[in-house]
Amino acid sequence: MRTAVRLAAVTAVAAGCLGLGTGVASADATYPANVPGCAGGMIDQYYNGHDWVQGYVISTMGNYCTVVLHQSNGRWSSAYSNVRGDEHYTLQLQDSGITSYVVVCNTDLGRCATSASY
Repeated sequence: MRTAVRLAAVTAVAAGCLGLGTGVASADATYPANVPGCAGGMIDQYYNGHDWVQGYVISTMGNYCTVVLHQSNGRWSSAYSNVRGDEHYTLQLQDSGITSYVVVCNTDLGRCATSASY
């Protein structure tokens, strides 16, 4: 189930970044942070009585793209993608009473975007 939800969220973000329409919906919240060449963001999921967050990034043009998941308690996790269409995820971190957000960067272009905080 989690993999299907993640895939739906990533597909929706990638389609939006590429200007495509999509009918994919998800019960979980997605916080996008897209830059030219990179689609990414943060997924919030609730299960086992806790909120969990995870960052993701897709290289849409073959650029070197990074995602860093930051939490107000000092925890963080990162991932990168540098192959067109390749998607990668950070570790999934518990988010209960913690502020979390991601920063997605296209290091080839020196451009970054920050998601909304959860």
